[in-house]
Amino acid sequence: MLNYFKHFTVVLFLLGGVLLTMSLQSSFLPQNPLPKSVLFVSRQIPCCGSVYMSAANALPGIGGFSKYQVAAPAFLCILNPDNSIDTLIDGSRPESNPFQLIDISTPCLSWDAKKIVFAGLKKGNYVLGNNNMTPAEPNAWRIYMISVDGRNLSQVSFDEAPLNLNQFNPFARGVLKGYDDTHPIWLADGRICFSSTRFPGIGMYNVTRTSNLYVIHENGTGLHRITSDKNGADKPVLDPVTGKIVFARWWRNFYWPYDPISTKKHPVYTDGWSYKDGLTSYLDSTLDGQSFMFNNNAFLLTEINPDGTEMKLFSAHYREVSNNNAYGGCFDVDGHFIGNWFPIEHQSESSGFGGLKRYYRGTAKRPVGLIGVYQYGNFDYYIKDPPSYGIFNGSYAAEPSVTSDGNILFSMAKDPNQDYGIYIMNADGSSPQLVYDHPGTTELNAQIVEPRKLPKILLDKVSQAADPLPPTGIQDLRKEGSFEFDCRNIFFNSPIDDGIIAAPAVGNMSTVRFYAAPLLNQQYGSLEMLDYPLLYNEINVDAYNRVFEKNAPAHVPLFEQGRSSTALGYKVPRTGGGIMDGAAHVTGFNYGRPGQHVTCVGCHAGHSVIPVPDQPDELFFTNLAPGAKIMASSSMNSPGNVIDKKNRTANQHWFTPEGVDPTGQWLKLKWLEPIYVKQIKLYNIPDTNRLRVEHCIVRLYADSSFKQLITTMDVNEKLSNLGTLLALNQVEKIQSMQVEFIKVTGGIYHWNAASLGEVEVISSNIDPATFKAICDCKGSAYGPYKLDSCGHCLLPEDPKFNDCLTHLDRAINGHKVLVYQDHIQQKIRISILDDIIETSDQIRLWNINGQSIPAWISYSDGEVTIDLSSCKAGIYFLSLVKDHKNELIKFIKW
Repeated sequence: MLNYFKHFTVVLFLLGGVLLTMSLQSSFLPQNPLPKSVLFVSRQIPCCGSVYMSAANALPGIGGFSKYQVAAPAFLCILNPDNSIDTLIDGSRPESNPFQLIDISTPCLSWDAKKIVFAGLKKGNYVLGNNNMTPAEPNAWRIYMISVDGRNLSQVSFDEAPLNLNQFNPFARGVLKGYDDTHPIWLADGRICFSSTRFPGIGMYNVTRTSNLYVIHENGTGLHRITSDKNGADKPVLDPVTGKIVFARWWRNFYWPYDPISTKKHPVYTDGWSYKDGLTSYLDSTLDGQSFMFNNNAFLLTEINPDGTEMKLFSAHYREVSNNNAYGGCFDVDGHFIGNWFPIEHQSESSGFGGLKRYYRGTAKRPVGLIGVYQYGNFDYYIKDPPSYGIFNGSYAAEPSVTSDGNILFSMAKDPNQDYGIYIMNADGSSPQLVYDHPGTTELNAQIVEPRKLPKILLDKVSQAADPLPPTGIQDLRKEGSFEFDCRNIFFNSPIDDGIIAAPAVGNMSTVRFYAAPLLNQQYGSLEMLDYPLLYNEINVDAYNRVFEKNAPAHVPLFEQGRSSTALGYKVPRTGGGIMDGAAHVTGFNYGRPGQHVTCVGCHAGHSVIPVPDQPDELFFTNLAPGAKIMASSSMNSPGNVIDKKNRTANQHWFTPEGVDPTGQWLKLKWLEPIYVKQIKLYNIPDTNRLRVEHCIVRLYADSSFKQLITTMDVNEKLSNLGTLLALNQVEKIQSMQVEFIKVTGGIYHWNAASLGEVEVISSNIDPATFKAICDCKGSAYGPYKLDSCGHCLLPEDPKFNDCLTHLDRAINGHKVLVYQDHIQQKIRISILDDIIETSDQIRLWNINGQSIPAWISYSDGEVTIDLSSCKAGIYFLSLVKDHKNELIKFIKW
């Protein structure tokens, strides 16, 4: 399609009535004009886009590498349907605006399409180049706001009084001095959320300043921090479905798990450690040398309430860190996330050179590429020798927004010069068409100027402002209070093929160690041997698989590590089911707000996504097959693939070798401790036309030696690839099981073989007869319900909760009393904690009609007893009179 160029004049309306004009050149498609105006920013193309290719230019506004990179002069513009452009801010003429802004980054349109919030940079002397080349960040990016007509330009975030940085290493103070604000968005209630380096921190890679999310009113008041990340919290986006904030969170933990509890100083950094408290700073020393399990270094999508509570993973499929990597984006009309994917996942060594993907809520679906470079592919580097890591051949796409009809506006560049223009494409990534491009500048953050439906407003539950400085050590670790961490069943597993790996095996985790990792006085870069984490607690897994930390320090980066019993070597348990590709060690950091109660189940990657059941049957009966030790009569692939929670999503399955008759082949599973089995599911491999198990026998044993047979199930039917349920007549206590193959049709490759896609054993390591011990009066596990004296089971916040006498303290005219109702003896006893009752005449009994009821009432030594035996069943009121004031308490006699 032929493009042509047009010169035109742009009129800029400025405060004070001054008119400016400037000439721009645009390339556009006049035969396909957009029917609505488009907001965008045009910036210069900065140099130094990668440490691996000196000639490559940068995509400004991305990651620690370039999000504060100067790309001035910039122009905040609106492209109209007639292809004219209104320039709201002209960065080439800073004197034309009251704040002398020269650069503009990440503008965001308000929900009513009347205002724009953006990050702006005032005129000043700045060092050009990326984060790896400059001695310091600009420390001058602030948040601003302007109306879509170019009026009412105002500053939102301001300079604060300098922090006293004396608690940090002297060499770190220069790095931590100053701060920048960027990536602003509008919340549903009109406040603004943005990312900032105001809170002192240094990320665990490439000496990158830690960023966190802040919330502020548009008038500049009420500034407060809502995250406490160790590495970075960037690119917030408001979820139109839930009203929560979805942001890019830098998932990185350089403190690796180490089985021995050794203590050894680092040979070079003598204030640091090589090994300490079950951690190591040597990647090659981690569990079994399998560093791939723990060497995470990417941005992942995370969701959080606008007050910083209820943080959890938003989207991730298994532990495919590179595939799950995302850095900002927008939501489409179906509620999915259209996100930026960049080959250097931590974005501290390059900026850009990526593409767009569609990310799905939760874990069940793998992200899907749309346009640009969105995967490593065959590593087709733009330069082969030396390889331009993170820069591949192809066009690059970034910074999407979705129109009301589902199309996607985005920016695209054809080569590593990263000269981005604005394009529009279909929702599936097809038919990209040029909307606007000004050669020699980069056009970004395009959005249709149209009102959008306002998401629901989530009210803040926690209002305590976070401290501007971290704690200095274990002595003041809880200076901002604490929160509760409540893992209800640490061995819980989610369903097959749901994108979450398996939890640790029952019987293989005895305690959980809790670590805090604030920035302390040793660190001055990204040296993992310095500022070793503070081991602040270790909690036993209780008899109901619960780990309840009631005093976790608030507003501090934390992580956890599981340990087996001393009898099993006090080692870090492995996770991932039969293939064991993970461990009970958090490879990132988490945190909580003061007073928050955080609940979860499981202890493995993705567990925060799993809904926490409140019914004990659902909480304790889970798939415990991944925790079994599995053996096979013969194997071509590992039998561990049968208990890895993957069938349809598996890359490979277990099957028997060539030349082995599948008839009589078997699989055996045994557990470290007995389990109570409710049901069993056997899954055929996904392709039933290739191989089908048509007949097998399942045997359950009471012991781990396969000797004490309990029951045999003859499964004489074709197994389904969705799972064939083997229902038991009753819950059986077992410790091992066997699957024997009787008839299998088809095979693998060119030979007949036995195979099984997955085994699912819905069971509990806790005797179901004891479940009621942790239930409230409504049968919910660990619920908050209270039973009042009328037999009602109400939540404390229920307005009817105190209609009847309860076993709670009550205040009567400012005095304390304790009230108890004895249904068996038909009496009410009142303990008076203060001297407010002198005689029994001060106590009266009334029925619901206001009539006084004669009753035997006695008073002695602060104890009042009321005999209700002569009263009929019904509603009554107890009146206590003091200083001519009545206090009525309602109760019911059954």
